[in-house]
Amino acid sequence: MRTLESVSVMRLIKLSILFAGWLLGVCVYASPAALKPVKLQLKWQHQFQFAGYYAALEKGFYRDAGLDVSLVEADVGTDSIQAVLAGEAEFGVGTSELMVNYYHGDPVVVLAAIMQHSPLALATLKASGIANIHQLASQTLMIEPNSSELFAYLKNEGIELERLRLVEHSHHTQDLIDGKVEAMSIYTTDETFDFENRGVDYQLFRPSMSGIDFYGDNLFTTQSLIDRDPQLVDAFRQASLKGWKYAIRHPEEMIDLIVSKYSQRKTRAHLRYEAEKMSVLMEPDFVEIGYINPGRWQSMAHAYVQLGLLPETFKVDGMLYQLDKEHAYQQLKQQFYWALAVLLVVMLMAAIFYRLYRLANLRRKQFETLFLNAPISLMEVDQKGVIHNWNREAENTFLYSAEEAVGQNALDLLVPKHRAGSVDAMITSAWKSNQTTYSENLNIRKDGHELLCNWANMPIETEDKNHKHVICMARDITAEKEMEEKLYQAAHYDDLTGLPNRALVLSLLREALADAKRHQSRLAVLFIDLNEFKPINDSFGHQVGDEVLKQSGLRIRQALRRNDLVGRLSGDEFLAVIKDLKHEDHLQRVIDKIYQAIRPVIVVDDLKLNVSASIGFSVYPKDAQDVQKLIRMADQSMYQVKATGNRTVN
Repeated sequence: MRTLESVSVMRLIKLSILFAGWLLGVCVYASPAALKPVKLQLKWQHQFQFAGYYAALEKGFYRDAGLDVSLVEADVGTDSIQAVLAGEAEFGVGTSELMVNYYHGDPVVVLAAIMQHSPLALATLKASGIANIHQLASQTLMIEPNSSELFAYLKNEGIELERLRLVEHSHHTQDLIDGKVEAMSIYTTDETFDFENRGVDYQLFRPSMSGIDFYGDNLFTTQSLIDRDPQLVDAFRQASLKGWKYAIRHPEEMIDLIVSKYSQRKTRAHLRYEAEKMSVLMEPDFVEIGYINPGRWQSMAHAYVQLGLLPETFKVDGMLYQLDKEHAYQQLKQQFYWALAVLLVVMLMAAIFYRLYRLANLRRKQFETLFLNAPISLMEVDQKGVIHNWNREAENTFLYSAEEAVGQNALDLLVPKHRAGSVDAMITSAWKSNQTTYSENLNIRKDGHELLCNWANMPIETEDKNHKHVICMARDITAEKEMEEKLYQAAHYDDLTGLPNRALVLSLLREALADAKRHQSRLAVLFIDLNEFKPINDSFGHQVGDEVLKQSGLRIRQALRRNDLVGRLSGDEFLAVIKDLKHEDHLQRVIDKIYQAIRPVIVVDDLKLNVSASIGFSVYPKDAQDVQKLIRMADQSMYQVKATGNRTVN
């Protein structure tokens, strides 16, 4: 029979739980009496292209954020950017031409990039006989408004834009099939379905073939709205991205929603095709949906500079809602801190309930039930590291049943031998200092698989006050760490060659230059351009061209020392940094070695391709003292080599 004290404590526990539940309900479900009405201007008619916003509406993400969102469908001639600037909507979906608006004083701010790669391309029929992009210079083209990346692509290929024969875009693929035009701009997520469904042989010319890689479908608003109501903007952005994450995970549900509630303009097969193509361009498994890289936006701005739409001094700072390149990494870290806070709360609750149990002399079974069903991995160990209790979540995490784990030494069971000493010291410190200790350890599951876990070790008293036990709480963070590494790789390395991308290699060059100045040493900057790449790319297609770039990048890397640097600038241009240059005759040997490495025939399928390079250089401190001038002089040197064929260091 329970004592009066036990009954009182039990009532106290029940009242505490009821109060906590009520408080949680108030926090989760309380909402303003009236939702704030806002409008989102779409850039086209209803289709899977906007599925994330449908999901945010249908699943209540906007409502939970205190928003009453209306989606405004676009039609031919609708300019989503101008609609938002005119106050017809608070938010919009726009193209990268937002940069031009920003330069001209329009207060636009990009909140998120939904697609990491633009779906915009030029389509031609194979029957037209057009084999390369240059044949379009004198043909009739349909290019829709706000397609600067296509014009940048054409200009980058040496096509004079003034010679183009442009007609108004009809948005009907039949005009291309009927031969009214020789090429038209299309979305690779949309119109290509129509071609394939009708058995039409087509070919695509993508800006990425010339090193131009824009974001697609940018969610944006105005700076005035951010200044006036920053909470509303943040709430809308977060709810929209949550909707996109849901839509990408549940495409069939979104297709049913679109057909039943928004539009029957497209068949289910067409919508399914659009969903699959969008997923490829969004890369949700590698990049956080909505992620924007300021360095990449600055690189995109260069294309507008080439078109004369922006000055060379244009900076994207101020038009991006998130300026930090490591924003995705910081989000993960923030999630970790939230998880740690939850862990601490659970730990505190466990300590409170355990103390109540001790004070009221409650039966051990009640504590064991709480311990057994806790939503985190828990184990109870003594001062020798022997496991006394092991809960269900620990079984799921480490794959040992409670029967297998209890009685075993935790260090022998879960910790690699080389880490056992430091982990033992951490647990010992917990019960000796009578304070909770925290650590991040590599652990081993029953099947031999390694896990990275966050641990909190809380000392507790036992019936024998001279022998404390420790409650060890674990959370598997392996997937989070892997995602951090993938995000870093995607943001800093070229996905084609695996070499550092433009932003990273320039950052590494700045560091190397700072080291050279500090140690009063010399370094050389090599500007490497592949001579025969463009004809190969035009003649055999971008897949063959990609393989040539991969093999050439690998050969250049292998020709350099381990501490030297090499990265891909864009297209067929590479930048190498030779550190600690002792003599300039050494530089000649390095350049000759790169020439020799690139010279052998590159084999792609049945093709044997000959590629050479033109290599220019500059030397610090003789030629220049800063990064930009070193690169510019190396670039000029490369063009002299290309023009004269002189490969010697003077």
